Amino acid sequence: MIPSSGGKTLALNDEELARLDELLAGANEEESMTLEEFDGFTAATLSSPAPIGPDELLGEILGAAPDTAAAGLPPDDRETLMRLLRRHRDHVSQQLHEGEGFSPVLAYDEAGRVDGRGWAIGYLRGVGLRADDWTPLDDDDDFADILDPMVRLADEFDPETGELREAIPVDERAALVEEMIGNAMDAFAFFQEARERALSPATVRRDQPKVGRNDPCPCGSGRKYKNCHGGQ
Repeated sequence: MIPSSGGKTLALNDEELARLDELLAGANEEESMTLEEFDGFTAATLSSPAPIGPDELLGEILGAAPDTAAAGLPPDDRETLMRLLRRHRDHVSQQLHEGEGFSPVLAYDEAGRVDGRGWAIGYLRGVGLRADDWTPLDDDDDFADILDPMVRLADEFDPETGELREAIPVDERAALVEEMIGNAMDAFAFFQEARERALSPATVRRDQPKVGRNDPCPCGSGRKYKNCHGGQ
C-alpha cells in the first residue's frame, strides 16, 4: 500500500530516483511501470475526481497484485520501494496543490532532448482507471482538448508492433511536452471541487425519527432514553 505520509515532503534526489527506477523494474520487470510512467500516472490519479484506493494504485504500478508483484524482492528492498513510491507521490501531490513549479520526471535522449512519451503513457493509464469521471472535460469548451498532447505523444509508436506511427518533429516535441505538463496542472485544478466533494463526509440520514431524551428507550427496557441507551 502507498498511503500518504502527510506533511511537507522533499523531492527524491537523483540517487533515490535511480534506486526507485531500479526497484520498479526488479519488482516485476515485464509489467511494472518505468519511473517516468509512474510519475505521469501519479499526476493523473492525484487529479482524478474520484478517489482511487492505494491497493488499486499499487497493482497498476507494479502490473500485478502487490504481494505477488514484489514477492521476489528482499524484504528490505520491498520496504524501500514502498517508501520511495509514497514519498514521490506525496511530493507530486504537494507540487500540484501549490499550482506552480511542477517538475515532472521526464526521459531525455543522449543529446539532452526531452522525450515525454513515457510520461504521457503513464498519465493516460491513470485517466483510464476512472475514465468516466473525466468526461466533464469533454463537455467544457475550454478543456475539451486538454488530453490531446498526452494522446499525441503516447500514440507516436504502435504499442502492439513498436513501429513508428507519426514522428513528432524535434522542434515541436519540447513545446508539446511543455503543453502536456501545463495541461496536467490545469486538469488538477479543474477537478479540485469534485475531489473535495468526493472526500467530504457523507451526510448522515436517519431511517427512524429522532428519539427525545425523555421518551421511552426504543430498546424496550421501559426506561427513559436518557437513562438507558441515550446515556451511553
